[in-house]
Amino acid sequence: MGAWGTGILQNDTTADIWVEFKELYNKGLSPKDIRLKLEKEYEPQSDTEYYAEIWTGIAYGQWMCGDIEDYTFKKLKDATNLKWLTLWADDKKSIEKRVKAISDFIQKIQTPRPNPLRRKKIVVRHSLFKKGDVIGIKINDKYFIAAIVTSHQDFENDGQNTIAFTDFLFKGPTTLNEVLNSNILYLDIGGSNKYYRGFYEAIFSARNMVKQIDKAFIIDKIDTTEFLWLGVGTPIGDWTKIENLVEEQLNFLKSNKSDSPLNVSVNQFLKRDNKLESILIEWDKKIFREKLQPQNAT
Repeated sequence: MGAWGTGILQNDTTADIWVEFKELYNKGLSPKDIRLKLEKEYEPQSDTEYYAEIWTGIAYGQWMCGDIEDYTFKKLKDATNLKWLTLWADDKKSIEKRVKAISDFIQKIQTPRPNPLRRKKIVVRHSLFKKGDVIGIKINDKYFIAAIVTSHQDFENDGQNTIAFTDFLFKGPTTLNEVLNSNILYLDIGGSNKYYRGFYEAIFSARNMVKQIDKAFIIDKIDTTEFLWLGVGTPIGDWTKIENLVEEQLNFLKSNKSDSPLNVSVNQFLKRDNKLESILIEWDKKIFREKLQPQNAT
């Protein structure tokens, strides 16, 4: 799991817990019952790496729903202990920023939220594609971009797909062979806060995709069980930002050279390679540290 900033919800663990908290709240569970369920599921006391992020997510959820327990509040205060902040351990300024963010949040939630979150009707959304689907996604009036679905998961109320994008743009009917001859798309900027910077693979929820799912279609299917690891963390994707991210990268390449450490072909992506993965993971860690720099600038 990764982080893209030091704010309360700016890491995948806390963001995921907040999503799950809302789903359970909408199912009718009380904030205390949700805490008990999440505590059992995530076992924060035995997870030294993500202890702080787990309790931050639970505390945020209870506060948003207007009922934060003293028990949760004490755990949140404990989350400012440096031993629980390993996610930011590589950068002293990042740890300081994260501690301040949690400390400020602790002060904020001592005042009850004036308008607690209202429960919403649950709408079930299953994953829209299956692992191995090769899809085309419309990005403007002229072009589609090819992408590969690397996983599908269905939870109680929501499904998701992990999707890796290629650099293959096409105007009309295309074939699997043409996609196989392309590379995995690398984003040099990656949008605001460089969130998507790196090889473009992201997790998209069905809820995020469904409103514009008509711009995607299945080209073919790949029969494979494993894909190359492109990095240590896959960001939460926004289906509505695909067009902007691709256009941003195309404009960047008109006058700049990509800082990608190497090209990753689709054929390379379709199988595990420890040597190649170690290079990509180290690069991903470097990018992660650089993503935090703008937030730390003073």
